[in-house]
Amino acid sequence: MFKTVAGVPDHYDASRSCSQCHGTRRSLLRRDLENTTSSFPAMVNALEVMQSLFWDPSNSTWPTGIDWTMATFNTDISTTLATMATYEDSTYASDIQEYFSEVVAFYSGEDAIGLTTQKFDDEQWVILEWLEAIKFVNLYSSIDPSFDGQQYIPEFAHRARVFWDLASQGYNTTLCGGGMVWTYSLAPYKNAITNQLFVASSIGMYLYFPGDSNPNPSPDPDTPYNSSQALPPIQARDQRYLNAAITEYDWLSTSNMTNAQGLYVDGFHITGYVNTTDIGTGNCDSRDESVYTYNQGVLLSGLRGLWDATGDQKYVTDGYTLMNSVINATGWPDVSNNTWAGLGSNGILQDLCDVDGSCSQDAQNFKGIFFHHLTLFCQPLAMDEAQQKSQNTSIIFNATPAQAQAHQAQCDTYTPWILHNSQAAYATRNSSGVYGGWWDANYTVPEGYTDTVPGAADVMNKGIPQNRIWRLPNNPPVATSGLTPVATTVATDPNDRGRGRTVETQSGGLGVMTSLVNAEES
Repeated sequence: MFKTVAGVPDHYDASRSCSQCHGTRRSLLRRDLENTTSSFPAMVNALEVMQSLFWDPSNSTWPTGIDWTMATFNTDISTTLATMATYEDSTYASDIQEYFSEVVAFYSGEDAIGLTTQKFDDEQWVILEWLEAIKFVNLYSSIDPSFDGQQYIPEFAHRARVFWDLASQGYNTTLCGGGMVWTYSLAPYKNAITNQLFVASSIGMYLYFPGDSNPNPSPDPDTPYNSSQALPPIQARDQRYLNAAITEYDWLSTSNMTNAQGLYVDGFHITGYVNTTDIGTGNCDSRDESVYTYNQGVLLSGLRGLWDATGDQKYVTDGYTLMNSVINATGWPDVSNNTWAGLGSNGILQDLCDVDGSCSQDAQNFKGIFFHHLTLFCQPLAMDEAQQKSQNTSIIFNATPAQAQAHQAQCDTYTPWILHNSQAAYATRNSSGVYGGWWDANYTVPEGYTDTVPGAADVMNKGIPQNRIWRLPNNPPVATSGLTPVATTVATDPNDRGRGRTVETQSGGLGVMTSLVNAEES
């Protein structure tokens, strides 16, 4: 394990530096991110720093991460590698091979067995992780005939399949008429992230899962099993995945889970719920008003996937509406208005905890997730099979030229905002190139900011309350790893407060930089 100070391992292996990115770590200026000449090396450098400082090759893991955040790091790497592979006449083959070997290594380093008993949202990050790896393998195999990544697809697919089967058990119609619960270990809570993930993971399985003939019911291929528990083979494009995604989004979009700004709040409890035989009102009628950045992002990739599968314009239109709500809630386009706008200020995306340095390990990971899913949402709409391959998509519905142009035009309107956030994030790097978590740190505390919101428990930063709203009678302890921030220390750099710079904040920097490169390339 690496020795850590303020969440950053005291370790840097210079030999691991990107072969074409030496000297980029501190030489780029904020204004230089305005085109891919500078944004692309900044993206690659963010990956270089994340893997050089935080990845432990001896254990095939990120020692300071936690299970679900590590799944998202691996997802980020696959997306970034796809971007590197398709960048002009990319000459990053050796770097791509090296970083992909770490994606593969994490298949063994991941605590897959432990994750099977975690919350339904945690399980679904694993689905997205290995689907993204499959997407990258298929893309890069079409670019480099010598690439041998296809051999790993069966294992990646099996793990995704097992975790989808596990996570889907969280969906029920007994309460609220539908929707996923966060976990059965607590009082029923139908929250935004678990349900958005079910849209994204289900449609991802429909579009990208290649089928699975491995009968082992465990996500770990070395785990013995009883033949009576053997899984049946399943083919690609199984209708159950598409049906699940459509049904889930139909429920979510009518659940009243957005506030007056059009932002998703955290979720719903059921008033009067006691147990499965005394369900109280049975309705989602007690809303938690907490607002987090990632709750606005994950749905975007799900909506894009639903369009790819059905061609129904309502899905991308709903995505545009959500994006407009998010951008407006950062104060954009006014970049000099230091007033808290609901999800940031000065046009910069923020979580409330960023401002006072109280973010938990979970919350430090949120903004990078948002930008990852925005990247997927704004991939150009493919109009034929050749474009599908070049754009790393697997769609059923080909866009008309008019549809493709309209989608690109809408996504182009986001590029100045993405650039603004990328520049702000880039400015938080320290001398080692590690990104901070509060991208608005060069401004003062926003006017109107408060660390409390009426009706918001903020469980992602403050932990799960000890009350009957959240907990069942005599329910077992619930894991809280990553929920509680370390004690705040005196710091001259706002991004050294609380947990400081971590692998989660670095992943956030990688996420926004990858989003910027894709936006500028498009």
